[in-house]
Amino acid sequence: MKIVLALHGIGSSAEIVKDQLVPLTRELSPRYEFVYLDGAVERERGPGEFDDRYVGFYEFSFANTPLGIASYYLGPFYSYTTGYMTAEIREALDNLDQFVREHGPFHGVFSFSQGASMAVSYLLDCQAHESGTKLPFEFAVLFSSVSAFSPSKTCYGSIVEHLLGRDFRAIQAFPEAEFNELTKSEQIFAENLAPMFTGAKKMGSFTESINFFKQRNQEAVPRVLHHSLTQDRITIPTVYVNGKGDPPAMSAQSRLVCGLCDQSLARVHHHSGGHGVPTELFDVKTLIKMIDRASIEGADRHVLHQDPTGIPQR
Repeated sequence: MKIVLALHGIGSSAEIVKDQLVPLTRELSPRYEFVYLDGAVERERGPGEFDDRYVGFYEFSFANTPLGIASYYLGPFYSYTTGYMTAEIREALDNLDQFVREHGPFHGVFSFSQGASMAVSYLLDCQAHESGTKLPFEFAVLFSSVSAFSPSKTCYGSIVEHLLGRDFRAIQAFPEAEFNELTKSEQIFAENLAPMFTGAKKMGSFTESINFFKQRNQEAVPRVLHHSLTQDRITIPTVYVNGKGDPPAMSAQSRLVCGLCDQSLARVHHHSGGHGVPTELFDVKTLIKMIDRASIEGADRHVLHQDPTGIPQR
């Protein structure tokens, strides 16, 4: 039997993601057993339906919103992180790592939205620190992932330092600005970072962290990962799932996360729905085949990196 960790989206819970995954878990049992993890941070109910007001970046706002998880869920609701600064991402990944060590080993991870972001960040962080040892999962399934983040203050350090050290018009106007005056790498970074905050602005939600460029606050700049700025790739088989009805901005984030995966080990499926786990029979049957194949490939690769403890050393 395969033991799989399941991670929920923001303002959600283990109870909710368990229900979201039922179309798949029903078909996968009893070959797979699922363990569900609540985030460490209690917060308000998360969005449940989406429209253009949110520009698809609701995951990065801490505002109360008029949309939410279905009303029959009474809470509590959770996030895996308090925010997206490097220190906050480090704390979130350490919490996840502690759970994996205490309740694992796990064969795989199923993750939705913010949970998928955390899974990708965690895997890349483990690879950076545990070269040559067994990773915490043999395969990963990523549903509608939002952007992934690095916990390292040195990630894109020269880019951030240069942006903070210059009086660019675009930086002073951040997040709503044109970035044509920047170098190519700086432009990619800024354009990838800005939508996180333009979404918050459209909802009337501002936080002090939006002013990190004006305040020259290097530690407050989220290190949102872009595949063209880093050579690191997830080295386990992945199944990447995205809804054709997802808002364009969220789909853009999801594509960037897919780019952080080794493409020779990635399987991609676009279902007919939106920001959610697919429920149509065709989608479910297709994903079951992809998941089983990724699981088999992951197990084969695991043999090559066998660690007698079953848990990577850090």
